[in-house]
Amino acid sequence: MTRATLDETDDVIATLRDAARRLYRRGPYREAFEEAGLEPDDIDSIDAFRRLPTMDAGDLVADIEANPPFGSLVDAGDVLRCNFTPSPYMDHRMPVPATRDDVERDDERLAEAYRAVGVTEDDVVLNTAGMMPYPFGWAIAGATETIGATHIPMGPGDAEEQVDVIERYGVTVVSGFPSFALELANTAEGVLDGVEVVIGGGEPFTAIEGYREQVREAYGGDVTVVDNYGLSEVGFVGFESREEAGMHVFTDLLFPEVIDPETGELVERGEKGELVVTTVSDDSTPVLRFRTGDLTVLDRRESEYGDYVLPQGVFGRVDTMKKVKGVKLYPDELTMYVAGVDALDYENVELRLTRPEGTTDHVALTVAGDPDGVDREAFASEVRRILNISVDELTIDSDFETDADGVVVDDR
Repeated sequence: MTRATLDETDDVIATLRDAARRLYRRGPYREAFEEAGLEPDDIDSIDAFRRLPTMDAGDLVADIEANPPFGSLVDAGDVLRCNFTPSPYMDHRMPVPATRDDVERDDERLAEAYRAVGVTEDDVVLNTAGMMPYPFGWAIAGATETIGATHIPMGPGDAEEQVDVIERYGVTVVSGFPSFALELANTAEGVLDGVEVVIGGGEPFTAIEGYREQVREAYGGDVTVVDNYGLSEVGFVGFESREEAGMHVFTDLLFPEVIDPETGELVERGEKGELVVTTVSDDSTPVLRFRTGDLTVLDRRESEYGDYVLPQGVFGRVDTMKKVKGVKLYPDELTMYVAGVDALDYENVELRLTRPEGTTDHVALTVAGDPDGVDREAFASEVRRILNISVDELTIDSDFETDADGVVVDDR
């Protein structure tokens, strides 16, 4: 099996062992080692490392609630900044603390990513994520100011006002939510000639077929358009270079694994699964085999930016997975594909699963859209490729509105 993680070299094992020594000093993680019957020096292979249990955001929340306000991993007196992020495990937003060393390291690392797409000290960067409680906008600010470029923090506010700012102050880089970047270009109606780079993140972007090109054309066609991916609990995980060919993983900060979300086993290289990451840098709030819940593919591609990429970005959540006709089905992939088809409405997609008595699973797909604007045969073929099964019924209805909570209605 070709495993979807870093190759097992002496350097990789040494990196994992060093990370294990740092993690072992932290109370919650020492318990994980004890549970696995391991000590840091026992980490002599990836298989040994993978004997350690996985964790998720619920484990982080449990530590915070047992050791308020920030948890046991960081001393409250060392916290320079505290951002917040929504969490299903808390009745309020989860704190994301950072020390001065954390901030400086993360700023420099993301600045390197920005330099890789051509951002220099001569640029003027419009930050459409803004300086909100969430970490995203602060990360953009840190990268921009580390480079020495001019930073304009605006947030996702009034599009007309921001178009004026872009023109008045010579903005050359727009960074933030891709949907708002597109709104800015559409509001400007093609007059944003000075923008040379659009950096998207914080929401699905390049995983949606055709979205990148839509943004590029809205900015006049001659502009670099790249994607980024990160988690509040972990920080930025990967970035695209100016080649726009998938996100390079920050392997000097994180050790990535891609696992089958059901079995926990590594999937083969190039197969989709759940991304799991471990902090290998000297972070004040590290994670150990943290299950992100995000669906992705990890592949190897040697380049000047690093050897490992997420070639399709992140294209879904594993907690929406259903097993249909014996196959793991991830409905978010379908939604992202539909979002890239102009004649269809991705907000009204319904995949109804039934199992008539004495038969196998029956799958009916209904999508709102223009029936005459879609090649049904090509659409059905693409759906089959994405879901790895054929749907039994396919309906494209211009008047369809789903009342379901989510894409899948499971009536089996």
